[in-house]
Amino acid sequence: MKEYNLSVDEELEMDSITEDDVELDIDIDQRKIIWQAKDFSIREFLTMKNNGELILQPIYQRNFVATDFIASKLVESILLDVPIPAVYLAEEQDGSYSVIDGQQRLTSFLSYLEGKFPDSKPFKLSGLKVLSELNRKLFIELDSEFQKKIRSTTIHSIIIKRESNPDIKFEIFERLNTGSTKLNEDEIRNTVYRGRYIELLSELSGNPTFHDLIQKDNFKKRMIYRGMILRFLALSEKSYLNYKSSMKQFSNKELRDNRNLSEEKRKEYKSRFEHCLDLVKVVFGKNAFRRYIPGSNEDVGKWASTQINMSLFDLQMVGFVNFSKNEVLSKADAIREELLILMATDMEFQNLIGFKTSDTDNVKKRFKIYMDMLERVIGDKSYSERNFSFAVKEELFNNNPYCAISGQKILAIEDSEVDHIVPYSKGGKTEKSNAQLVLRYFNRAKKDKMQE
Repeated sequence: MKEYNLSVDEELEMDSITEDDVELDIDIDQRKIIWQAKDFSIREFLTMKNNGELILQPIYQRNFVATDFIASKLVESILLDVPIPAVYLAEEQDGSYSVIDGQQRLTSFLSYLEGKFPDSKPFKLSGLKVLSELNRKLFIELDSEFQKKIRSTTIHSIIIKRESNPDIKFEIFERLNTGSTKLNEDEIRNTVYRGRYIELLSELSGNPTFHDLIQKDNFKKRMIYRGMILRFLALSEKSYLNYKSSMKQFSNKELRDNRNLSEEKRKEYKSRFEHCLDLVKVVFGKNAFRRYIPGSNEDVGKWASTQINMSLFDLQMVGFVNFSKNEVLSKADAIREELLILMATDMEFQNLIGFKTSDTDNVKKRFKIYMDMLERVIGDKSYSERNFSFAVKEELFNNNPYCAISGQKILAIEDSEVDHIVPYSKGGKTEKSNAQLVLRYFNRAKKDKMQE
């Protein structure tokens, strides 16, 4: 048994979503990875699987994806004495082993011994070119010499012991994973922290409304949906005020602290998630979690519709936790408009949702800006007296989509604002007769000039 102390940097990359590099916040004496090298025969692996001591395909693992041809070639490699790469196993608290890397190889070998693939299709060797005489044969149809060869072949295994520090253990799994399709953060997380919390994340990730809003089949397949939901639960449970980078470690701590949820806590988390998700759908619709790129005097604005902005995901989901449905829905148009204003005109907010998004201070700053906006819109009874409704804006845009200041045509309603003809500060009323449609760019430039 060996022990190493490591110093590591953390990097999260999730499709188009990236986080900045930060150091793991762990005392040096706690940076322990304890691992053990051990050889198991394929016969032993099969016994372990049948006894429930080897978990080949727990809920966190991707499905068996090796083709019949690849699986057959793996079996042929054993018979030809071709070296088989090591597999990596995680020792669970109950002493069982979860497969971290090598699932496809082990599943191929054990499936052949059992006579069928995981989908129950008979496993007959196919496509073999060296031992072509074995094609179309089940394991029980092989000569006893070949059967013995397969059963007795040993596979070198690296076991990550359960005593290892969970955060460093998480990092090591990333480094050790050498499969053809690299495990991502959420697939590894599901390995390290298997339990009732993982089961809840699996359940919630199947929510059809969530998928309708995200619309990323690959995110769902690769368990990124689970990681997104975990972020929401971590930030809403522990509070963004207590956030400390990185987001990966912050989320891991939430999962570790509540690994085996009580039934009461599970119901609370599920209700919280569904409450906020329903409100996000109504308020932000198809543009939920997407960033708006503002227009200028030359270019029309546009939605980054193909990318999920995780900063906006955090804000929109967590923002509604402490508000009732009546409070939010009665101000849905105003909330949507105020967030649009932040994305289009507030340079600080633009930077906070686009750069160094995992930084501790940046997370807290953008939450403060957003939560202050929600409090202002929902809690300030005079808000509607000073601001035009979206209905007025939409009517003006449909009737005459031209900027009252510049005369230019407004190509996207998101690039427009409704301004008082007679300023509110000078007694102008918030009525349609005192409303004019203007391009944000020119309206902001006018206001900036008035303040000089």
